[in-house]
Amino acid sequence: MTRRHFLFRAAVWIAGLALGLAGYGRFVETRRVRFEERTVSIPGLPRHLEGYTIGVLSDLHVGPTTPAAWVRQVAQRLAERQPDLVVAVGDFIGSPESVEAANWCLEPVRGALAVLGNWDYYDPQIRRALTNVNLLENRGVLAADGLWVGGVDEPSLGQPDVGRALAGAPSGAVRILLCHEPDYADRLVGPEHRVALMISGHSHGGQVRLPFIGPVLLPPGGRQYHTGLYQAAHCQVYTTRGVGTAHLPIRLLCPPEVTLLKLVSQ
Repeated sequence: MTRRHFLFRAAVWIAGLALGLAGYGRFVETRRVRFEERTVSIPGLPRHLEGYTIGVLSDLHVGPTTPAAWVRQVAQRLAERQPDLVVAVGDFIGSPESVEAANWCLEPVRGALAVLGNWDYYDPQIRRALTNVNLLENRGVLAADGLWVGGVDEPSLGQPDVGRALAGAPSGAVRILLCHEPDYADRLVGPEHRVALMISGHSHGGQVRLPFIGPVLLPPGGRQYHTGLYQAAHCQVYTTRGVGTAHLPIRLLCPPEVTLLKLVSQ
């Protein structure tokens, strides 16, 4: 075999491998959603909340790269697991025309507590159109006896106010904060807020992860606390990889995620 023949064969093999990985990332891994079960230790968790489970949806991006019918199936599968609470932490739409479709996808988890993401600012009507969720924009609710869930406005495009989101929390209640972009934890949350856990999305886990390198497509606001559970300066942060894709419709070694967070006492 001549050197030129060998190089040609090697180039063909590499091109075929690249095309195969691209096809797998586009048509297979983007639909292989994982239901991740994670345990989060909460200081001072009341005994009656031991094992309380929060289902987390994020980054649906309903639109050209993430079909509405598939997203609804994912939401239905979460509902069938019967978590105590469902939260949705933003980026419901993948195009300005997909608000109604995104709302339809959320019917199985009607009443979920939610905050908006940066993509949701493409359509000013989204606040009125998302009727299947309870949007928490700088406000909170008592989700269970002794558990306050507050949500803040999208940090990079809105006006987040943690104080308002936590106003009204009963003394001694566990405080959970919903915020789309995880890296804002250290900017927004102070010791005075006494937040036990912040739940976020936004990063997609990088969408493409390479061995020994890690995520390669992390967005601003999702680079420090990009995947999983972290201890930030004044609270824990959990960042889900999310359900859909944006810009680049590929996932590789970074499958879609729906999370079930089980609260346990520390």
